[in-house]
Amino acid sequence: MEATRGLLILFVLVGHAIVSVYRDLTFFIPFLRFVSPSVFVFVYLFGYSQGRVRKRPLKVVQKALSFFLFYLFWGSVAFFLYLILDGRYSEVWVTRQIFNVENCSLFSKYLLTVFSFSGSWQYYFVFVVIILLFVSIFIRNPGRILPFSFAGAVVNSSIVSLWFLTKNELLPPIEGALITYLNPIHWLFPFILGYKDTHEGKKRTLNKTSLIFYIVFLTIGLLEYWNSHRKFNGFVADQFSLPGVVLGIYSIGVFSWMAEKMNSRILRRMGRYSFLLFMIHMPFQWMFYVFLDTFIDLPGWCWVLVMVGFSVAFMEILLRLSRLLPRALRKVVTGF
Repeated sequence: MEATRGLLILFVLVGHAIVSVYRDLTFFIPFLRFVSPSVFVFVYLFGYSQGRVRKRPLKVVQKALSFFLFYLFWGSVAFFLYLILDGRYSEVWVTRQIFNVENCSLFSKYLLTVFSFSGSWQYYFVFVVIILLFVSIFIRNPGRILPFSFAGAVVNSSIVSLWFLTKNELLPPIEGALITYLNPIHWLFPFILGYKDTHEGKKRTLNKTSLIFYIVFLTIGLLEYWNSHRKFNGFVADQFSLPGVVLGIYSIGVFSWMAEKMNSRILRRMGRYSFLLFMIHMPFQWMFYVFLDTFIDLPGWCWVLVMVGFSVAFMEILLRLSRLLPRALRKVVTGF
């Protein structure tokens, strides 16, 4: 499982680096659609691992609080760097895109950035994880809940798909955030699916039938991406469309198979510290790119490698430095 998580976080790092570096993403549409179910599979694996743990409400609350403090530290670091550096460095400060904070006080900006989980797009995952942790306290029969969680994902995805088919503009920032990234209803389905598979002792593997379905829905997903890119110059569908949900289900076996074939020490290490990598890669690999781009000129593919390499190196530096910290502070900085 560590290798699979490592492969997923690698996909996330590379995907975000590509989107950051290249203005014209036409060439990368097949790859971006291929890796788009990474978060879906990640949430599935999170549910799978949580299903193995006996739930004690107090322990869950402590774990959720610890995870929030971990986020609060890095969210605060990102916030103050946005203020200090500004300019291109703060282009990934999503709070500005969603809310009108220009005339707010410094304290109001900070509170809104932190508690809306919008300091960077991936911070929404913190909100989702905390909600899912609390949900896990009440799960007794995941098989009975699964159809309702799937229905929730379908309703959420239908809204996104309907907008994509009927509108001539992207989702407004606030509505887009609520419907997609900040919506735990959508992510409850893969979480419960993983929980259910743990209880049933089921392991999703790649076979001919699942591969055929995967190819079919990947093809549909590619058409979605092409149309979205042509219509909006962006990817409004992403993993939140109806085909995207089904593609996520069949991607579990595909990505697990790939991780098994690519199994390596570095991949397993990235998987072991995947939450740390997820937390630090944006906006910090973006800031590193902006800083270096001021002094040197490199081809786009080099910048992608530099950004991914920076995130992995930054993770290693933090892990080594954290050994010098008291355990309580180490958990705040690294999450472990």
